[in-house]
Amino acid sequence: MADQSLENDEMREIINDFIVESSELIENVIQDIVTIEENHDEEVVNGIFRAVHTVKGTSSFLGFNALAGLAHKGEDLLGMVRKGEIKINKEIADILLEALDLMRSMMESIKDKGVDEGDASSVIKELERLSKVETKKLGEILVEEKVLTKVELEAVLEKQKVEQDKKLGEMVVEEKLITEGQLNNILTKQKVHRDDQTVRIDVKKLDELMNLVGELVLGKNRLIMVNSLAKRGSENNGVMDNLEEVTNYIEVITNDLQLSIMKARLVPMSKVFNKVPRMVRDLCNEFKKDIGLKISGEETELDRSLIESLHDPLIHIIRNSVDHGVETPEERRHAGKEEKGQLSISAYNEGNHVIIEIFDDGKGINLQSVREKVKEKGLMGETEINNLSDKDVMNLVFIPGLSTAKKLSSVSGRGVGMDVVKTNIEKMNGQVYIDSEQGKWTRLIIKLPLTLAIMRALIVKISEEFYAIPLSNVIELVKIKEGLTKSVDKNEVLMLRDSIVPVLDMSKVFLSENKNGHGGYLVICRIGDKTIGVKVQSVIGQEEVVIKPLGEFMGNVNGVGGATIRGDGKVILILDIPAMINISNLQGIKHH
Repeated sequence: MADQSLENDEMREIINDFIVESSELIENVIQDIVTIEENHDEEVVNGIFRAVHTVKGTSSFLGFNALAGLAHKGEDLLGMVRKGEIKINKEIADILLEALDLMRSMMESIKDKGVDEGDASSVIKELERLSKVETKKLGEILVEEKVLTKVELEAVLEKQKVEQDKKLGEMVVEEKLITEGQLNNILTKQKVHRDDQTVRIDVKKLDELMNLVGELVLGKNRLIMVNSLAKRGSENNGVMDNLEEVTNYIEVITNDLQLSIMKARLVPMSKVFNKVPRMVRDLCNEFKKDIGLKISGEETELDRSLIESLHDPLIHIIRNSVDHGVETPEERRHAGKEEKGQLSISAYNEGNHVIIEIFDDGKGINLQSVREKVKEKGLMGETEINNLSDKDVMNLVFIPGLSTAKKLSSVSGRGVGMDVVKTNIEKMNGQVYIDSEQGKWTRLIIKLPLTLAIMRALIVKISEEFYAIPLSNVIELVKIKEGLTKSVDKNEVLMLRDSIVPVLDMSKVFLSENKNGHGGYLVICRIGDKTIGVKVQSVIGQEEVVIKPLGEFMGNVNGVGGATIRGDGKVILILDIPAMINISNLQGIKHH
């Protein structure tokens, strides 16, 4: 009985491995089919064929016959593409994608129920039909490329009627009318394709490692502090030298280990970007649009947890661009534009941040329409709207409940607007900006930190308590002097060069009283195009902090984004600057 249980456990493990590996293979093949439809590449075609062949073989071995049968028919058609007997076109790509979608849903069924449920009969029929219909097209291509004459082709086709089991490609090579190398090169462009040198690691293990590194950083901070205290209070230089040496050593090791673990967690943007071509292709079919897609910076790396959280906002932005950003070919023709629209997505590093830009050459944002929508929904008064600059009006698209879609579609106008995108990006400590020229283009820029686990922060003192402000939000420090700030509508503001910066007195936010008195500093922070001056008692300095989420302890505390432990073991709160800006908005302070 125990042996049977062991066998069952082993079988379950084999099936689980099969599900993980095959699901990944199918996802990669879906992306590659879209790639070769645009640009035929022999290495990519070979990779697709090998992946489907692997799924077929393993599913057959494990007794998932419906999945194996479907994969087998897909492999037949791909084999013909691979040999150059048929040229991939939209019809073939469509049916292959349909087959892969069905294979994917069968994998889900195996995962949930242990059986490969799914009716593949109609897809198999189509795969078989295309395998027969498309064969003759190789002959046409060989004549077009002037490799064969029409007479030579007809002679081979006559011979094929007798030897029906032989493929046309095999026969023209046999007849020495063409070499195998020539046949392979007719439809393909040579390209070296390097397999990713990656190891699959359980995210939980990475999270544990990250946590350990976080603890080590805290240990390093404490050791640095003990070192400085001991130096001040002891004359025993032998001990001091040793302590200094070990402190320096642990600092170097910790920094290296921290960097190494952060790199282990980083994954390329291609993880998200690879799904975009298929999605744009499907959306173009749905909305009768013609859009060229350009993707760059797929190798740019970002923390794994951020990549996962980025998926939904990015997909929403792209759907918006395709649905009511880029116009239909007719509308573009009337507007004097090229019929084919352009959508480009790029990612690049900027300091400790990753920038993602989504650009489309569509109709842009109709500012008047946004103004009217805001007025109609009662979100702002007429005078207030009219006083706004064009840039401010543009950013109103991020207000909850505002959708300017004229009609409901499956991808937009269902009340899930750009506010959700903004909220999700800000949850990742990121920022999102929008820029547009009506009738011409729209550009969305997302700015994200490389990682959320460790960051540099400015340690400040407010009402005798220490707090940390993320350094990425800080742009400058201003020493408070008598008469530096002014009162406007009972709110304190600072004239900083040509702009008015609202001032937020943190002692009032946290303690409902002002213990700061005169003096202190204003920490000028910026998120997007919003600037705020945070009033603090004193500035202690910069530190590398490990962010610890507070979870249920947070309750309804506004303005706090987590906590960290300093070198002396004390817990200090990390200020949440986007929330601070919202607090100042609630107090009616205008941002300029």
